[in-house]
Amino acid sequence: MGMPFGMIFAIFLIVVFIVIAFIAVGFFLDIGRSSGVGLFYRELQDAVDEAWSEQSGEFDFEIDLPNGITEVCFGNMSDEITNLDSAYKELRNYDVYEANTFLVPPSAAQNMQWKLIQHINISKISENSNPYCVEVDKGLRIKKGFYDKLVIIE
Repeated sequence: MGMPFGMIFAIFLIVVFIVIAFIAVGFFLDIGRSSGVGLFYRELQDAVDEAWSEQSGEFDFEIDLPNGITEVCFGNMSDEITNLDSAYKELRNYDVYEANTFLVPPSAAQNMQWKLIQHINISKISENSNPYCVEVDKGLRIKKGFYDKLVIIE
């Protein structure tokens, strides 16, 4: 052990700083994922509000979510479930929340697995398949007919 104490202490400090840097980068990446999910919900609500405020309209909505989230599902979990695929198996525990929009898999949603989106006609959206799920790659179609009171998402 011919190394002086100062050299050993300097190496120890370098290792500590590198570990702290990796922890900080991981923390900021988690914040980025959380903000991505939050921004998706806000942009979706804004798009629904825009369609709801118009007399009629139809437009595409691009889904921009962090990696790992594969589907966006719409449904009423306290109503009759007609779509018992793998998405429902991950969402079945959310029937106690007042929510109509869910992200699959919930573990990748940064503790924001569900959200209540206002002004959507959830009974019409999920009449054929409850929950109605859309793959993230495909995007959404937001529609409101002239005589409709609420917005439909396809």
